[in-house]
Amino acid sequence: RRSRDVHSVSMSAGKKISIVKVPFRGGQPLEGVDLAPDRIINAGLISNLETLGWNAVVHEVKTKDDDDDKVDASKDGGGILKRPRFVGRSGKELHDKSVDVLAGDGPSLSLFLGGDHSIAVGSITAMLHKYPDLCVLWVAAQPDLNIESSTLSGNIHGMTVAILSNVGQTSLPGFEWIEGKARLDTDRLAYFGLRHCDKFELDTIQKKNITAFSMSSLEHHGVRHCVEAALAKFGDRPLYLSFDINALDPGFAASVGTSLLGGLTRNKAKYRAVLVARTGRLVGMDMVEFNDAIG
Repeated sequence: RRSRDVHSVSMSAGKKISIVKVPFRGGQPLEGVDLAPDRIINAGLISNLETLGWNAVVHEVKTKDDDDDKVDASKDGGGILKRPRFVGRSGKELHDKSVDVLAGDGPSLSLFLGGDHSIAVGSITAMLHKYPDLCVLWVAAQPDLNIESSTLSGNIHGMTVAILSNVGQTSLPGFEWIEGKARLDTDRLAYFGLRHCDKFELDTIQKKNITAFSMSSLEHHGVRHCVEAALAKFGDRPLYLSFDINALDPGFAASVGTSLLGGLTRNKAKYRAVLVARTGRLVGMDMVEFNDAIG
């Protein structure tokens, strides 16, 4: 154990990590997820990173909740979408701030602490600005690939990947700013830990031939085999890890709004992250949907 810890320090010593707090819950209806960034930091994140040799710099992007943003698209002639303008404006503010943080040499690693998974529109679009060939490993129970005509809930956090990759839809209200930005090609996307897909999402994964490992695939083939298969497909391009804690089984992470049985164990989730980090190509990650007001 000691030798691994020493090795970790030597690999990261002197490197800069940018931590961006995004206390945002507008992509889903539950209160509490916006408190997660401070909860995680107060639990000792910074001191743990410093012990490993990282130099941490903390930023925050907090979007003001204006009255105009409180209107659902359904009340404004735009379907069932819930507060798309608020989510879209928050994404733009996060994108703009993050582009500034990443300018020049920037950090060796960027960590975005949500907040719900809709924050990934801003974080990943900013990372694509710096790394146009960025590859994304999306670790979650659901693929978040719904579009306006397929979503049953209207919650934007279930549409995040569709917005990032421009799958089957025009710009949503509030997301006009993303037009002309670098988009995520589905050839540079891989899912891990899927346990629930709506019909449109499953059809899209199959039609686009998106790399997707369900929990049954991970159990059958093993975490290492699946991760290495995705990494081999991505080649030597930069990597981004977008981690929703609902990828974990509720027995290990009950504090999440969309909890589903049969998820990853803590050790398997950690092993997957280690495999990605060992490539030396990890440039950023999201950690989202933690809500200790639940469970």
